Amino acid sequence: MSGNRQIRVFPSPAELALSLSQLLVNESQGSNGFTLGLSGGSLVQLLSRELPKTSGLHTEGWKVALCDERLLPFTDPESTYGEYQRHLISLGILSESQFVTIDPSLSVEDAAADYTRKLRELFPGKDLPAFDFLILGIGPDGHTASLFPGHPLLEVKDQIVAPISDSPKPPPERVTLTLPVINAAKTVVFVATGEGKAAVLKRILQEEENDPLPAARVSPAHGKVLWFLDEPAARELTCPVEKHSVL
Repeated sequence: MSGNRQIRVFPSPAELALSLSQLLVNESQGSNGFTLGLSGGSLVQLLSRELPKTSGLHTEGWKVALCDERLLPFTDPESTYGEYQRHLISLGILSESQFVTIDPSLSVEDAAADYTRKLRELFPGKDLPAFDFLILGIGPDGHTASLFPGHPLLEVKDQIVAPISDSPKPPPERVTLTLPVINAAKTVVFVATGEGKAAVLKRILQEEENDPLPAARVSPAHGKVLWFLDEPAARELTCPVEKHSVL
């Protein structure tokens, strides 16, 4: 994974978010139909705070999907799309019509099938959707999207979207992109902040394991992986990193 990997370390989450937003704007410029995959959690707040202030922001041609989603009504505070509605769409930066969302009224299997159909429409004629830019989080257990350690979904090769009904992290029912789609992206950015992520980042970025953690399996064949970390998250790393300060 090291050949196309960069690790960037920032003094604070605010500086990380500013640099991430600028990178997003830079990579979307000149793109005819920029395709972006977003994750939830703290990323919603980071982007909502910094993206509106980023110079050169033009989102008219963007299409935004979610790397995974909980099978909950959008009004539920745990819904990732609901959080983007409340914190980012409400600012007028992106419109609801630019998002590709699950249908939470369906069963988890039907929601995955429906989301698959929507992504096929977003990437017509492609066996494997190739996003321009994916932003992923990482859990203290090494999971990313809704791909969890030791779970059979890690081995799925014939689906671009998969249902999960036994998530070890609640809620149990979710829909997630599979590894083949994640690894088809042109740019993947992992975002991790806080000392609670330090130990798992050391495992992922410095240790070779026979059964790699889900985040360690992300290695785009024709793309690049960037790790955006704050200093507490990176504190156990001894491998080469790029120190950044943008404020």
